[in-house]
Amino acid sequence: MLNKLLIPARALALGVVLSTASLPAVADSVSDAKFEELQKKLDQSLKMIEALGARVKELEGHASNAPVVAAATPAPDPQRLEAVEQKVAQIETANATRQSDDSGLPIHGFADVNVGNYNLYFPYFKGTNVGSLDLYLTPKIGDSVVTLAELIFETGPDGQVGTDLERFQIGYQFNDQATVWVGRFHTPYGYVNTALHHGVWLADALRRPKFANFEDKGGVMPAHTTGVWVTGAEREGNGKFLYDFYTGNGQHIQGGMVDMQNGGNAHGAAMAGTRLSYQFIGGAVDGLLVGVNGFTDKVNDDSVTNPALVRLNMVGAYAVYDTDTWEHIIEAYSFYDRNLNGAPGTHRSEAWFAQFAYRAPWGVPYIRYERAMLDQTDPYFNEQTFGASYYRSALGVRFDINAKSSVKFEVAHTRNTDDRPATDYRPSDAEIGLPQQFNEILAQYAVRF
Repeated sequence: MLNKLLIPARALALGVVLSTASLPAVADSVSDAKFEELQKKLDQSLKMIEALGARVKELEGHASNAPVVAAATPAPDPQRLEAVEQKVAQIETANATRQSDDSGLPIHGFADVNVGNYNLYFPYFKGTNVGSLDLYLTPKIGDSVVTLAELIFETGPDGQVGTDLERFQIGYQFNDQATVWVGRFHTPYGYVNTALHHGVWLADALRRPKFANFEDKGGVMPAHTTGVWVTGAEREGNGKFLYDFYTGNGQHIQGGMVDMQNGGNAHGAAMAGTRLSYQFIGGAVDGLLVGVNGFTDKVNDDSVTNPALVRLNMVGAYAVYDTDTWEHIIEAYSFYDRNLNGAPGTHRSEAWFAQFAYRAPWGVPYIRYERAMLDQTDPYFNEQTFGASYYRSALGVRFDINAKSSVKFEVAHTRNTDDRPATDYRPSDAEIGLPQQFNEILAQYAVRF
């Protein structure tokens, strides 16, 4: 630092010497008065230079004799240090979960509350019931790796809140034509099972058709599969061709309900199926989707000595007309089941529903009729708590309060057409106090967030 100060001082002195050397020439061309004034200024400048030089030497002496001492470091403040460490940890966590288009973990969800003279899913109860709290997570891991998780908190028939991981899928998206999913997913059949998920706000109707509902809500088909699912779409003509192929753990009847065997198969059975559909885009039939589907499965049962119960075979077809004004859905299923336990035999059953809705500016009125003709000599249906034949007619309306909440009302008439006996694990209709036919008046408040 001192050397840097000496350099400009010495340069200044050199300039003064040069100016002095040329002073006689200057004096010849100026008056005596001006020469004397210039001489005085020069003397003052020389004195300042001498004083500056002496000060510089003094500082150099102090610098050379002073011992080198390291700069003192203040003792760290423990509270401040902890705060800094917490901030760094927060930054590292944020960076670890940062998505390409968002930061953190994207969480969405649905919730609903229901009121009726019969419980929405367990008709032997009445009054108000808490529906479900559905948390829907879609974290994106890179450009091609996709994930989906759906965690639900819902109230069971015993009034207790249970937790169920309804869907957990990890996938790889090659392009629009192909995505491979691994995990627990909604079985790709029909339209409702993969388009209208657990969040009831998604559907215009207050509830699903009974036979096509989820396994613990009265449904008799395997609504979930644990395995591998390949799906995609390809533009074809004036529309789009869609396909689904899947295989997974064989279904199991446990406690009177179909179970998808999340932990794996105990007997090595496997399920396989496909769905093929075509969606019209543009023209007079814009919004029309038609398709066929089918699956085969070796179903086991926990209530019999020989767990192999039946070979379940299903084929079906569906059509959907979905526009800003209309929502029409028709689904039909045929079952061809073969006994694997006991006397050999083949059983045929059928189930279908048709729903028509009009999306008016003030609300969405709808009407639906559903029918299930299920062979009670078929062990697959006979061993299920909700496996009885029935028909139901319903009339309802949906009102949207805003973009994220709706109120729905429905009146329905249901008639069970099978007189089912009681078993050790499945109560009869008489035991639970459910009449063979009953009328329902239902209301539902559903939201999304």
